[in-house]
Amino acid sequence: MLLNFEGIVLRQIKYHEWDKILTIYTRENGKIQAIAKGARRQKSPLISCSQVFSYSRFILYKGKNFYYINSGEIVDTFYSLREDIYKLAYATYFLELVDCATFEEYPIPVLFDLLIKTLRVLENLKDNYSKLARAFELKYISFIGYKPNLKTCVLCNNEPGNNIIFSIKNGGILCEDCKQKDNEGYIISKDILKAMRFLMYTELDKLDKMIIDGNTMVKLKEIIINYLKEYTDRKSFKSLDFLNSIKE
Repeated sequence: MLLNFEGIVLRQIKYHEWDKILTIYTRENGKIQAIAKGARRQKSPLISCSQVFSYSRFILYKGKNFYYINSGEIVDTFYSLREDIYKLAYATYFLELVDCATFEEYPIPVLFDLLIKTLRVLENLKDNYSKLARAFELKYISFIGYKPNLKTCVLCNNEPGNNIIFSIKNGGILCEDCKQKDNEGYIISKDILKAMRFLMYTELDKLDKMIIDGNTMVKLKEIIINYLKEYTDRKSFKSLDFLNSIKE
């Protein structure tokens, strides 16, 4: 039986002489492994749709261990991301996040839409890539089930006062009365909390509505990256390490 999936290629590896095994994140069926037979041949009709970042409408059938691509119709190649090393690095990081914390054949349509929207916004950005990254990270971690509580104290549900702690292990902010329950939590100001809320709940193409200063962005990056590592059970992200190296 032929299946119709919308998907974006997250990874590709060589397989046999002319084939590829693709990791594709699909709207309909989540992450899948698919063989693109002959995709490494120069005149293959699957060349374009089997490239990393390619967003296509695939027609596939399922074998015993893999899906097999019958055909693919390109929706967007995101080609311009390859022309800027910083955009390429950020885009690769977004794909790595989706790949590392999603299960095969477990669809999260809202995460698929987030990834496509993020890449499209990134294509048109001239700066503020870091702001987009932090917004993506907060939405991403929420969509995979680990949304941090930024509204009230995660332990007692009280409104936070002036002395706010962001607790990674408790999954959100702690109020004055509960802050002693996490000695490793981050002390954050109301401005940092406001920025986190803005990034989590604002549409990606409207992030320029709030100016976030450089020091706040540095603090946000430290907190959010460590939160991601905790809840994706990762010590590091290769693409983020590369991104950090080219920005130094």
